Amino acid sequence: MDDVLKNKIGGLPDGAGVYFFKAADERVIYVGKAKNLKKRVKNHFQKPDQHSFDFVSQIADIDFIQTSSEKEALLLEQQFIKRLQPRWNVEWKDDKNYFYIVLSNEQFPRVYLTHQIKKPTGVEPLIAIRGSTPVNFGPYVSGREVKSFLKEIRKALPFRSCRNLPKKPCFYHSLGLCPAPCANKNKRAKKNYNGIMALLRTLFSIYQGHFSEGLTLCFRGLDPLKIRIEGYDVSNLQGTLAVGSMAVFEGGLPNKNEYRKFKIKTVKGQNDVASLAEILKRRMKHQEWPLPDLILIDGGKGQLKSAKNIDIPTIALAKIGDKDSAMFATSDGKLFTKFSRNYAQLSKLPPNLSNLFLQIRDEAHRFAIGYNKLRRKKEIKKTR
Repeated sequence: MDDVLKNKIGGLPDGAGVYFFKAADERVIYVGKAKNLKKRVKNHFQKPDQHSFDFVSQIADIDFIQTSSEKEALLLEQQFIKRLQPRWNVEWKDDKNYFYIVLSNEQFPRVYLTHQIKKPTGVEPLIAIRGSTPVNFGPYVSGREVKSFLKEIRKALPFRSCRNLPKKPCFYHSLGLCPAPCANKNKRAKKNYNGIMALLRTLFSIYQGHFSEGLTLCFRGLDPLKIRIEGYDVSNLQGTLAVGSMAVFEGGLPNKNEYRKFKIKTVKGQNDVASLAEILKRRMKHQEWPLPDLILIDGGKGQLKSAKNIDIPTIALAKIGDKDSAMFATSDGKLFTKFSRNYAQLSKLPPNLSNLFLQIRDEAHRFAIGYNKLRRKKEIKKTR
């Protein structure tokens, strides 16, 4: 082993993560996961005969992604193997241990879980592009968690789960968990269902774990896809000095350079829905700003009306609990969409979703209040 590789290994962290062995031409030839990156990588070189194939002599460089847990490392390892198809990774023999969410390729896609997916034949995208036909999402280690997620999110985003469309609406439709595409096949119903699928694809992509809070990325040329989420809130002083905020998260982390604040110009008095509608209309005129993959509005079902003319996946997150207990009210939430009267409870969703959405909501709220306070100070100075 040359000194360059020795220094690389010596600089590896002792925590969990995914490591990448690269050949001299920068191609990734092997991807692995570890509970302790330094120990695991060092072990490859100390015991090269442990492999049924000799690839250690071909390693020219090492890169890694540090994760917060071994579970996260496992998921990332499988995603990168699927994406990169490294030569020396053996074919996965334990796919049946993992779950995948699949959206079928039909006019009204079916959502279902499976252990078996079609093996990749080449490099596939880690995330479905908005508007394209998705393949599958996963792998997910915890069957209990993914089943609970689908059960809860279905309350806010009703979807079809039947293998074959029945002749009339089923029991799930009566519960508000399916929009009954079997009975509603007109253009409006199709557009509505497409909206549900677009929002589900975005949520599944975030849940799949392409990024997580605090992820340390050290792998050149393989940045996680930057899912962009914009959070919006309004603030006013008894109907005056109304302002709005736009907080931006990319790749699961706040990008404060992209934050924007708005002074409400057309709305008189306290009207959050109209104020949000003005903010979103003005924001969409800025074609130089990247479009978000998801919009999160601080509010409930009513606030969603502000985004009725926007063709971007949108959710509203309302506080839950005693309004007099600020701490409890911000620890959970009700997730609303325009596709259902029901809501999903945030605390029942996977932690990487619920924690991220709470953080975005709180950031938008903080930024709006900060701007409102600034306007108040300026008004006070004027009266002196």
